Formats: sequence, C-alpha cells, structure tokens
Amino acid sequence: MTLDDERPEEPGGVPASAEEQSAPALLKLIEEQGAAGTLDDSEVYALYRRADFLLQGSDDASALARLRDCARVVMRRLAGPEIESEGFNMYEAVLHFEARLIERALEEAGGSVTKAARLLGLTHQTLGTILNTRHKSLASKRTPVRKRLRSIFRESASVRRH
Repeated sequence: MTLDDERPEEPGGVPASAEEQSAPALLKLIEEQGAAGTLDDSEVYALYRRADFLLQGSDDASALARLRDCARVVMRRLAGPEIESEGFNMYEAVLHFEARLIERALEEAGGSVTKAARLLGLTHQTLGTILNTRHKSLASKRTPVRKRLRSIFRESASVRRH
C-alpha cells in the first residue's frame, strides 16, 4: 500500500491532494473565527488568500460557494465598523484604524520605528510617542530601543570653565 492509496478520493474518483484537503479547514476557520471577530483582520485576510490559492483550479461547486461566502466575511471585516451598529464609537474606530496602519508600517520596516515613521509621514519621535502612549500592544512589533552613545567630542563642564 502506497501513500497515494491512502488519500481520500474526490467525487470523480481522483485522489485529493493534501492542499485541497486543507482548503475546507481554512474556510471553516474563516466562517467560525473570522465572523466572530476572534481573529485579527489581517489573519482573516491571509486565511482567505490561502484558501483562494488552494481552490484555484477546483471544480467543487460547494467549496467555491463557501469561498464566496468567506469573501463576504472578509470584506465586512476589512470595511470596518458600521456606523449604525450598536456600540459604535468613532474614537475607538479611529484608534483601531491607526493601530492597523502602524502595525503594517512596522512589519514593512522590519520593526524599525524610524523607517516605519517615514512610511507613515511622521517623525520617529512622534511615532515613538504614539507607540508608548496609545498603542502599547504594538511594542512587540518594534525593534528594541537602542541607547545612543554620547559624543566623545563634547566638552565637559570642567574644560569649559578654564
């Protein structure tokens, strides 16, 4: 008995690949966790893209219908909060959007606050202040703060008096 003999078969009698078997699991994650809001927006989007890639050449109508339903879940998540929804707060929505932008910039910059600040059109001091006050949860995304050395060319206070 070979590995191919142990693969589950698709309805047409052709063995299903491991990747095709993982697509329904991804769709289930999006349906359950994505709609409930337990996963981050970027995680839901990444799951959807992976499932879409895996189902690219699929003829399974039910899987493609589920993929379309998952696309609606992802779009609702990425569109942001609805103003009519109960408990909507503009300040929280802006704070959440700001955090998403900063997180993406930090990922693009490899954790460098200076490079991320340039991407966002801010100074590194402003971005550092925002991270230290409003978005402390993003501290793990940044590289550690480096203590800058003092210049050796500065005159000391005792030298200036003479």
